Amino acid sequence: MNKIVLAVAALVAATACGAAARSEQASPLASTAAAAAYSVEATPAEAPVQVTVAPIECAIRTVRTADGVRFDAIADGFAPISGQYEFVLTKTDAAGSSDIVQGGDFSLAPGQREMLGSAELSLDRGARYRARLVLSDAEGELCRSVRRS
Repeated sequence: MNKIVLAVAALVAATACGAAARSEQASPLASTAAAAAYSVEATPAEAPVQVTVAPIECAIRTVRTADGVRFDAIADGFAPISGQYEFVLTKTDAAGSSDIVQGGDFSLAPGQREMLGSAELSLDRGARYRARLVLSDAEGELCRSVRRS
């Protein structure tokens, strides 16, 4: 049984590393999956072993621009998956706060990366931001990513 557990752990690590190599930017979940694969412990022969790999991961990429910061909502599919996304940017400064809200449907094939939304904020001195991306389907939340300044 211990050999099976280690073989499954190696398979999960190889899958996570392959997914990270295919993406243009190392994904947070790929490194988490690889770390989880190495933390699998030997179990008694009667204990069932379960390994779960997320079918999707999401991230908010920030890119400095001449006028401020661009925020890109990105999803990577590891299995066929579809659902809805909500991408919310909130900027707070001396004048108050404002929101940009984007959302809609998405559908991803295995190995597919999709930019779901993008928006740019000008950030004057003292301005703060919060960016939140949530992906969900009929059963509930699939993925969540939050960035703050």
